[in-house]
Amino acid sequence: MVNGVSQHSNNFQANTPGQVTNADLKEETYLKPNTLKNKLMSGYQKTTSAFIEYPVKGLKGSKKSNFYEFLSMGTVPYLVGSATLMAVFNGVSKFFVDQAAVKAAKSIGNKMALGVVFYGLAKSLSKGLISKPVKLATGIDTEMAYEKHVYSDPKLNLKHPIHEYEQHKVMESHDFPRYDMMYGDKVGKPHNYLFDEIAKKNGLGENLPASDTEVKPLIKDVISRSNTAKSISSYLWAAVGVMLAVQTPWNHFFKAASKSSWHKFAKAPDANFVQNIAGRAVNTAKNIGRISMSFGRSLVDSAKELYKGPVGEKGFTKHAGKIMLGIAAASSILGAANTIYGAKTAAGQKHRNVFDKKDKITVQ
Repeated sequence: MVNGVSQHSNNFQANTPGQVTNADLKEETYLKPNTLKNKLMSGYQKTTSAFIEYPVKGLKGSKKSNFYEFLSMGTVPYLVGSATLMAVFNGVSKFFVDQAAVKAAKSIGNKMALGVVFYGLAKSLSKGLISKPVKLATGIDTEMAYEKHVYSDPKLNLKHPIHEYEQHKVMESHDFPRYDMMYGDKVGKPHNYLFDEIAKKNGLGENLPASDTEVKPLIKDVISRSNTAKSISSYLWAAVGVMLAVQTPWNHFFKAASKSSWHKFAKAPDANFVQNIAGRAVNTAKNIGRISMSFGRSLVDSAKELYKGPVGEKGFTKHAGKIMLGIAAASSILGAANTIYGAKTAAGQKHRNVFDKKDKITVQ
């Protein structure tokens, strides 16, 4: 995908030396490569803004508060509620007299914390199980992302205008996809280069005079089918993530990561300051390595237990994890297959409705 594609609404000039009037600044949009790094950075920016920036704007009655900011703030109750669930067990465990109850409460709290992490990861990453096969088969990338830059209130004249960022998907709307972000003029490529690739991939032909017109109905079909499939499968995979987090082998990881298991650094009395700092760094690296290895082993063992079921259990409890894995996997496979089938069927129908200009047609 194109790196750093920007679309500027217009150019601006400072009214006075060193002064830029916000009224002269218009929004800019930048395509972002679909990489893990960009996804993490976008998620970080969106989450921090939801906690810090957007609530303040709303409470102040800012006219620039919009529906995007309202939806982004949905992250706040999710994270706050998750933290509350963890605190219910971890926060009160120190008041228990029975040590067995203390350990049980801490174990549940830790698994809840891990469950929150796995829930979010599974829900997010599982979307790729549908979008990637669809892109390979149809050339349509439903996860194509762009960043929108807007500026502070145009009534304010600031020497350093305040940037505000929004993270969007080109195809996040079925009714209004950002087709303008898919043209190649800004990067020195043919105007319809991306639409040409999609048309070729789906058997509509090559060197079409208006490939964008031919392809846009296919894109809408893919958006509708894939969004529905992602909504269903992502929550199923999130449930698998939570089930994985509550397996017994994680207790070994929690014990390895506890303060009591942390290897303390013994300061050498004859060593100088630099040697002691280096020793602490080496000791910390060893602890991190040990904990990382413990996490890996616990992850593998927990996955095995989830699939095989708890030892000694029978019936549904024994096979619940296996069943859930099968349902989640089937939802992704069927969702991707249905999306690809729909695109190919629509393309085939459209191809049959096109007259070959080389054929002679006689009208009687």
